[in-house]
Amino acid sequence: MNNERWILITGASTGIGRASTEYLATKGFKIFAGARKDKDLKALDKIPNVKSIKLDVTIDADVANAYSTISENRSGLYGLINNAGVNFPGPSMEMTVEELTIPFQVNFMGVHRLTRALFPFILKSKGRIINISSINGFLGLPFNAPYSISKFSIEAYSDSLRRELYPHGVKVSVIEPGIINTGMWKKGEDQAETLISTKKDSVFYDEGIKFMNYFKGIGNKEGIPALKIAKALEKALTAKNPKTRYLVTENNLRYWFVKRMPDWLLDLILRNQF
Repeated sequence: MNNERWILITGASTGIGRASTEYLATKGFKIFAGARKDKDLKALDKIPNVKSIKLDVTIDADVANAYSTISENRSGLYGLINNAGVNFPGPSMEMTVEELTIPFQVNFMGVHRLTRALFPFILKSKGRIINISSINGFLGLPFNAPYSISKFSIEAYSDSLRRELYPHGVKVSVIEPGIINTGMWKKGEDQAETLISTKKDSVFYDEGIKFMNYFKGIGNKEGIPALKIAKALEKALTAKNPKTRYLVTENNLRYWFVKRMPDWLLDLILRNQF
């Protein structure tokens, strides 16, 4: 492996992934940027120090291609940033099993599929694995069960992986973003509106509308820039002893208390809020 530090970022086409790719490429890192669409791959290739990889983390062939690309590049891999993610909001009791597991297949199984495949590179470099979780990784919000399930899983997976890999010199960290100003909010809003509007006879209709309206546009009003996540990633990649978790929100103190609240109090607050 050469002396350059190469990292791979999934979901690099937009939001946190794109901001992190652009920022870290200016900080001495060489980036493999994973994306699914050809137009996004071409755009990523125009960024200095970035090499795009066609990568859907749910497809074995794409993951195998990522492995081959890194091998052929003869660069090794120092860091893996598992960022690719999707959401699928709505009332749990209105969802099929297949719908409930949509985010799980990307946000969790996709993380494991790629991490397992690229682990030989990370082990050789004694590098870093960084998983993008969410405040939904410790806070289960109503009408957002599929996303929370996947992110709670990432939290547990990262803890287990960190303890398994520590003796081998590989460090594992979790980034817990709060409300980020990205396109995911708009996608989630559209998905929720479609799901709720088709179920006007649902017992959850009134609560679902209130929840949808509360979060409508919240990313644009309160969301912090994705660049803050990119800077947390830089710390996790460069610190001699990185934190196990980096909470990056619009109000860290608020979520510090949320993590420690008794369930009955948090339930009461959420009921009053929604």
